[in-house]
Amino acid sequence: MSKQKSKSWVAYYLTFLMLISTSATAVETTAPSESTTLPSKFIYYAKSTKLAGPGLILVDPSTNTTLYDEASTVPRAPASVFKLISTFSALKYLGSDFKFTTKIFKTTVTNTYVLDGDLDPWLTSDIKLAKANEQRYLPNLISKANKSNAKSITIEHTGVFTRDLKNLAKYLKVRHINVKFRELTPAAATARATEEIGVLQSVPVSKMVTFSILWSDNQLADRLARAAARVKYGASDQLALQNTFVAALSEYGINVIGLNAIDGSGLSRDNKVSVRTIAEVLMQIRKDPLFAPIYEGLPISGKTGTLKNRFITTAPNAVGLVHAKTGFINTTVSLAGYVTVESKEYIFAVIADKLEPKWVARNRARETIDAMLGTIAQPATP
Repeated sequence: MSKQKSKSWVAYYLTFLMLISTSATAVETTAPSESTTLPSKFIYYAKSTKLAGPGLILVDPSTNTTLYDEASTVPRAPASVFKLISTFSALKYLGSDFKFTTKIFKTTVTNTYVLDGDLDPWLTSDIKLAKANEQRYLPNLISKANKSNAKSITIEHTGVFTRDLKNLAKYLKVRHINVKFRELTPAAATARATEEIGVLQSVPVSKMVTFSILWSDNQLADRLARAAARVKYGASDQLALQNTFVAALSEYGINVIGLNAIDGSGLSRDNKVSVRTIAEVLMQIRKDPLFAPIYEGLPISGKTGTLKNRFITTAPNAVGLVHAKTGFINTTVSLAGYVTVESKEYIFAVIADKLEPKWVARNRARETIDAMLGTIAQPATP
């Protein structure tokens, strides 16, 4: 086993000990009082066969009371709800104000340049995306370097994603510019660079987090999660990702039993997390201003993001009253966030991960979840 892996497993063990010794964010399993008895319709939808035995939890954070619990500690494939943990970890270890930098330099060789970055997760060679999302436009650096419009150039690079380089090559090909790429180590890049020509600085991590949550951007969420892992453990492989998630959550006393991280997007069915863990993450998000970008990015029922077209017909009374992260993969439909109930904001998480791998089954599950939340959603009283 490598030193890096040994270090990572030691870190995993230490964070597990932290879990045992801390409980700051733990959700109590106190039974609801008579005043918080749920409508029978809520129970009806929660137990619907259309959800195929989900994990489900509803919590009143003002009293730390669990109002409804259905297999809340069972680890399940969460789909894109997993992005709550990815972005939580990114904010924890990168910080909300952190910006990524990508620079281009001259070398001693004509038409050969060094592209030196720190793996900006949101670079693009699509001008429409650059304008719409404030993503940094990689061709701008090439234009500054290749002012003579040479038809053949060499880019020696470090700290830039392969996919972003491929997209850059496509952009240049359309403009009849042939580019050869050569990867360098960071040390070699520094040695080869002679004069800085241009620089791109990303938007803050906070903006990336908000966008990723609002539109469920798989690539961005995964890259942010792995950036957090590089800061925490100096690596971005699956083991480092797992340990990073465990460490980030354990620092706040969040239950990580059964948590398994394969990616930062939620696309793998081998990602596992319980709805209780998700509920505790949501509770911490509302407690700590550091995590405000996550809440700000949550889609709003019938209004924004991936919830823009939901609740409108399934639970019209809940339009505007649910702020939640959506998720789906082949056999999973999930939703986790906050629902306004008069003067309170309840936390909920539902992962239905035993559905038939059919669109109709997933759609019925979504409709059932919407209807269930509609039974308790009520606008805040004046």
